[in-house]
Amino acid sequence: MKKIEVFLRHCYYSHLQYSSNNRPSWWDKEKVFENFKRTLNPETTNYTIIYDKHHGERENTFLKNEENVYEIDCGKESLSFIETLDYIISQDFENDTIIYFLEDDYIHRPNWDKILIDGFTLPVEYVTLYDHGDKYQEMYKDFMTKVLRTELSHWMPTPSTTNTFAVKFKTLKEDYIIQKKWSVGYEPSADHAKFIELNQKGKNLISSIPGYSTHCQKEFLAPCIDWEKYL
Repeated sequence: MKKIEVFLRHCYYSHLQYSSNNRPSWWDKEKVFENFKRTLNPETTNYTIIYDKHHGERENTFLKNEENVYEIDCGKESLSFIETLDYIISQDFENDTIIYFLEDDYIHRPNWDKILIDGFTLPVEYVTLYDHGDKYQEMYKDFMTKVLRTELSHWMPTPSTTNTFAVKFKTLKEDYIIQKKWSVGYEPSADHAKFIELNQKGKNLISSIPGYSTHCQKEFLAPCIDWEKYL
């Protein structure tokens, strides 16, 4: 089995959203997907696309020729996360398999999968490659006082991240109720509150610094990296 199993949530994407004010000028969803495929190592990493067909059929998108696809019909981020979570839990992965929940608007730097594997050499339960810029605030200073080092990267404990994160299958099964709880009745999922609760229960989250991925929202790009060049 692969060391990393990626579950990439995709949904129909209107051309009108390409001009959305919260996206960088270089934003292009198809190029982001090509970046993901180009930067992964197929020897260690497998991916499954979770396609939400509620607002448009996959046959009308650039994903039409993709083979490993599981289709859902949700129409909301929170519902699609729950469907993805339940689908993963139903699989027969080894306990040490790294499950990478990935949303469809993240750019990755080359070798991100090596960094992800490297992160789990530390005694932590959750890893994110997204160096979330808003965590460098005074209110989070207690998390920022310790920098960790592995063979390939530096890491910082962080209180929360988005619904793009990695966790080992054994831990995901243990935390299933909390993972689901903060998506039931919320839109979008209350990911910040979820990771705060996980932290309170001793489940630690770290972020690579600088980031090996970024959320493609203009005000939330991971700092220190020229992300456009990776498209």
